[in-house]
Amino acid sequence: MADLERDPSFKGITIGAPISKYSDILSFSHTSKGKNVYRVRESRYLSIFNNRMDDMIVVESNGKVYAIQLTKTYPADASGACVFNANELLSWYSSLRAKYGNNSFSLDDMSGTPSVCGMRWKANSVVLDIVYLFYGTFGDEKPKLQYYLYQREDDY
Repeated sequence: MADLERDPSFKGITIGAPISKYSDILSFSHTSKGKNVYRVRESRYLSIFNNRMDDMIVVESNGKVYAIQLTKTYPADASGACVFNANELLSWYSSLRAKYGNNSFSLDDMSGTPSVCGMRWKANSVVLDIVYLFYGTFGDEKPKLQYYLYQREDDY
């Protein structure tokens, strides 16, 4: 956890840094719950441990980077069915565990929609979640894999 606390960043984008530092790679998208949301326009940021992602957003609060989120959406097969497959999540888990140590706790909840399978690392000032969201074989949404690094608010 010490490494996560010491360097709460993803590919050089650091939680708590001035958002203006990254203006050359960000495009304003929208405002949500009083925070500005930006899309990262450079494709070199759209991979984690050799897994290609579809989208990356950076959330700003009070002029600083508050959160970083990457998302990958899995396609359905020819019949429209989606298959539960958390292989990339498990690959991430292995890599992140080697980097940050054991996760603080699991985020598993298979009782609702979406079904959630994931892990959380909780440092003093930041949290890192990795989750796989499954909406059912013929669900309304496609399965998603997410990496979410954000500022803790419970300490303030």
